[in-house]
Amino acid sequence: MINPELIEIESNPERLGEYIYMGMGLINGHRCCLSVAYKMNYAIKKANQFVEASNNAITFDKINKVKVGQLKAEREFQMN
Repeated sequence: MINPELIEIESNPERLGEYIYMGMGLINGHRCCLSVAYKMNYAIKKANQFVEASNNAITFDKINKVKVGQLKAEREFQMN
């Protein structure tokens, strides 16, 4: 669920920089990264702007939470 994550980020600013949030989507069936940010709400905003600029040719479907320095997502948030 996204809301608890957003509340945690805003209430604990010293945690900023520990994780990155990656807005993920599909372009012609291929997985791609649409945005990267230290705050989830900014990653969502930028991914949505990317979708709008593509005239909805891109589907924004999830946010990956990745610990800085790691290669795999620690958690996924679906954008239903």
